[in-house]
Amino acid sequence: MIFRLCRLSAPAFVLGLLAGCAQFPVAGTLPSDEPIKTAVRHDDVTPRAILAYGRHVAELDVAGFAKELKAIEGQGGSDPMSQMRLALLHAQPRADADLARGLALLDKLLANRSPDAASLHPLARIVHVQLATRARLMAQNEALLSEQQAGREAVANLQQKLDALTAIERSLPAPARRPSETSQ
Repeated sequence: MIFRLCRLSAPAFVLGLLAGCAQFPVAGTLPSDEPIKTAVRHDDVTPRAILAYGRHVAELDVAGFAKELKAIEGQGGSDPMSQMRLALLHAQPRADADLARGLALLDKLLANRSPDAASLHPLARIVHVQLATRARLMAQNEALLSEQQAGREAVANLQQKLDALTAIERSLPAPARRPSETSQ
């Protein structure tokens, strides 16, 4: 009787164990590509919260950007977290963002040795490198665009000179033919 009860309950026990293990992720599986929606709290100073804030400001429209900028600047913007948020706002690739101001805010944050600022230093260094690289690339791009414009002007100038020489050549009378040697 006990043997029969064990024989019937063993598969149920194994299925129960497998069902319980199904809720744990399998090692080596990758998470889905869906972004994790995180509520943005202005009092959270963890790197995850700062990155969530960066994602949040990247999705703002022009009015939302201006509103967020005014809200942070209205708070004074002198504490390290406000400086980091302002730097992230100014790091956005939009017309009303100021990359140089974002870099200056990060420099100020990195120079601050308070414990609140020290917790933000690793992320601030990463963002600073990214912004400095973007500023350098933008300067190089502007230099290349000015060189390209100068090259176009030089080509246009040379084309005008070539057209003028061609017009002069066409206006010259045709050379007189030499009398050909008579065949003997």
